[in-house]
Amino acid sequence: MVSTRRIGVASSETRAQLVEAAAELVRNEGWAAVTARRLTEKLGLKRQIVHYYFRTIEDLLIAVIRRDGENLRARIMQGMESDEPLRVIWEMSRRAPKSAILEFTALAAHRKAVQIEVKRYMEEIRRFQTQALTRHLERRGIKPAVPPAVMLIGIMSISQTLAVEAMLDVSEGHSEMVAFVEEMLRALAREAKVPALGAKPERKRPKVR
Repeated sequence: MVSTRRIGVASSETRAQLVEAAAELVRNEGWAAVTARRLTEKLGLKRQIVHYYFRTIEDLLIAVIRRDGENLRARIMQGMESDEPLRVIWEMSRRAPKSAILEFTALAAHRKAVQIEVKRYMEEIRRFQTQALTRHLERRGIKPAVPPAVMLIGIMSISQTLAVEAMLDVSEGHSEMVAFVEEMLRALAREAKVPALGAKPERKRPKVR
């Protein structure tokens, strides 16, 4: 039977503090460190307060995923409107906190509810990025050799691989790969500056003598 116990309101400052504290624990110590005891000790609260706002720790971790997902979605939406959306994705992916990503990926493998939330978020972001990049290329008359979705997955896979290896102090080939991606992005930017097919050339005004 579904519990009818009251849950604290989503707009509560205390709830927001719990979500932030949980996110910090995941980044620094891993998801297994997120317990009611650790959270209440960290915030100086009574242990019961955690379950006033979240029925389970799993619900709290899902709240962390949703909060971080909303923040990232807003940054991606803004970045995809730039003149170089693929570069924005590359740079954002390189700056993303890989430790937290790895922790939630590991958690998703063991918790079905977390897996569903991570899957929903990833698919939604992927669709938005693909649609935005497709529009960007079409507006500039660019017909890439590979589909936009492949470009996105490739860029993100490279950045994530480099980040994971860097965490293990592995750097062999990294500078060459970064240089390769940077040159590819510069080439795409140069191509984007070429007038779209069918566009009328701008008329030059006669010089006034």
